[in-house]
Amino acid sequence: MGRELLGKDLKLSEVKLGRDLRINLEGDLETVAGAPNLGQAIIHRLMTRKGELAELGHAQYGSRLYELVGEPNNERTRELAKMYTKECITQDPRVKDIVKISVLPAGHDRIDISISLVTIDSEVALNIVLPFYLEVA
Repeated sequence: MGRELLGKDLKLSEVKLGRDLRINLEGDLETVAGAPNLGQAIIHRLMTRKGELAELGHAQYGSRLYELVGEPNNERTRELAKMYTKECITQDPRVKDIVKISVLPAGHDRIDISISLVTIDSEVALNIVLPFYLEVA
């Protein structure tokens, strides 16, 4: 039941310039379901600029994290990242509760956003870590 509630989608993997579809040994596109699907969906939602999909009818989809690019890696920026992350995650109806969001420095221009949340089908926390770069390479 839980896998159905949390959905199923095509599995994407990180490549040098973004993300790409994955192909299994049989030559079929790989899929991801359940909690891993929700984790993938949340990462994509966080990495999409809010309003970027407005022309497709999804004006509220995405986050404001992009507004932090170019900002210094200080407490104010990390608090904004935490606030923008919470604002974004609460948009997903599959999230029952956000247990914790922490944002820690991981170098001069990178922060690590750690998220612990409870899904609508479980009491076990789903943990996600998203590295976010404050400077464009």
